Amino acid sequence: MERALLSEKLLEELNVIEATVSEVIKKCDLSISKCRDLIYRFKKQISNFTFKSVDAEIQFFKFTKQLPLSNLVYYSELRSFEIQFPLGNQEVQKKYIQKKMDKINRFFRYNLDFVQYIEQDKKHLDESYFTRAYFKDVNITYSRHYYRDKDFCTSHDLLLAKLSANKRLIAYLKKRFSKINENCIPCDDCSESNLKWTFSNTAYVELLYALSSVGAINDGKVEISLIDKVLRKAFNHDSGDIYKIYSEIRRRKKSRAKFMEDLTRGLEDRMDSADA
Repeated sequence: MERALLSEKLLEELNVIEATVSEVIKKCDLSISKCRDLIYRFKKQISNFTFKSVDAEIQFFKFTKQLPLSNLVYYSELRSFEIQFPLGNQEVQKKYIQKKMDKINRFFRYNLDFVQYIEQDKKHLDESYFTRAYFKDVNITYSRHYYRDKDFCTSHDLLLAKLSANKRLIAYLKKRFSKINENCIPCDDCSESNLKWTFSNTAYVELLYALSSVGAINDGKVEISLIDKVLRKAFNHDSGDIYKIYSEIRRRKKSRAKFMEDLTRGLEDRMDSADA
């Protein structure tokens, strides 16, 4: 329970960084530092720890550890991408982005079975994938895997983190590519409107799903991804992987619709003030 709360707290801190820090490299540096701190804290707790059950161990490696680990992979890859981003003409920049996207797409092709396993929410191999007991059975094909800590890693926890991070990177790269096609120099100050989403990304996803759930847009006959596309443009907001964030919201231990509750209280307070 304590470790899950620490992961939720990290998510809130990362959302604050996303909403308040505009410079990408600085954003990555701050986020990487926070993710590494929590992973190190988890490692000290878990390395010599025996879980009460297999389900508890799966819960940690498949969900709790994933939040700092997948964000660490994402912000590390994003930082590397931005540091090496070419200063040449637009065609050079587009080729650089396309090369990165091709590399990510190869990752998804090479790991297609595991990608489908996760996306279809299957669980029958979780014990093999997300407990340490099977780590020694991994067929090691890359030398770097020899350096992974068998007391803090499973056969597929890092692969799952890379999967989540690469989904976010694809969304980021598409936005980068789109900016260039619009003859706009990609930067944090370049926006489609004068409006900017200033709350957390979690709050944004709450609003997105709330609008979809009550049928507020097109009587509910519209894909949530299309609503997200319109709101991202209207609010100049990089929403990232909305499906992953929604899944994290569903696993909250406390209020699962905190932002909706804050909206209700805010509106009622405003009306009460007007009536006074």
